[in-house]
Amino acid sequence: MGRWKAVYASWELDLRIARLRREETAALAQAGRKFRTASLEPGPAPSEPVAKALASVAALEEHSRALAERLASSLEADRSDYRATGSQIGRWLIVVRGILDRLVLRDETSIAKRRLPGRQSELGVRVVADAEALARLPAEDRSRWLETRTALDKAVAGRAALLAPYGGETLPAWLRGALGELRTFGAFLKDELTKKIYLRLPALAAMAAAWWVTERFASSRFEASLNHYTGLGRMGLPEGALGLLSFWLPLIVAALVAYALATVTKRVRRRYLGESAPAN
Repeated sequence: MGRWKAVYASWELDLRIARLRREETAALAQAGRKFRTASLEPGPAPSEPVAKALASVAALEEHSRALAERLASSLEADRSDYRATGSQIGRWLIVVRGILDRLVLRDETSIAKRRLPGRQSELGVRVVADAEALARLPAEDRSRWLETRTALDKAVAGRAALLAPYGGETLPAWLRGALGELRTFGAFLKDELTKKIYLRLPALAAMAAAWWVTERFASSRFEASLNHYTGLGRMGLPEGALGLLSFWLPLIVAALVAYALATVTKRVRRRYLGESAPAN
């Protein structure tokens, strides 16, 4: 029973360690932000590691400002071009160009905004490792990081001491082997589900939409009359309208499902894996 009590206690410590790591990351990001503000005031030159991290944060902030300026001026430029163009097609092209241009700018702005806390955390790591840079932080920010770091070290040391009699492993070797096999099977199952179902969901949705159209509507006048007077059979639609519905509805449904899947995947990866778009 002692082993399983240690397992349960180690799991509790794992949760606490994960929470403390998040708190430490937040404290480091705060330290990076405060040092960035302090660096704008006169003071001693930072060390090379701190200076490099500081330059990275400053470059990303400048990039974000440039994107904001481009976004603000994009609509005004489109208005100017729209007034100067006499062609109706040209005006519609300007509208489409502006919409796409601002979509790209907003996406780049969002990427820069998501990257900034990570770079601020990197700056915070360099700052707390440098005594002179750390001294330039406000006392409350130094205390916040130090308290979090101390609690994290204590939790990690406590977990190591708890599992020391068992070779530092939470579970017995036979159970670790069984769990490893289950993880392998789960990874295989996930891969198969992703290839066979997840990636084909847009196509499956389009097929379902096409089936719904054929089950719901018909171009036959007899069937339309039967449905009108008795409620039986399919509803009537002109042949042209039915053709348009059969073509466009599955296409739109597939596009919406693909967009929803891409959005959900991106948000899940951003939230749980910390992933973002690759740097240019």
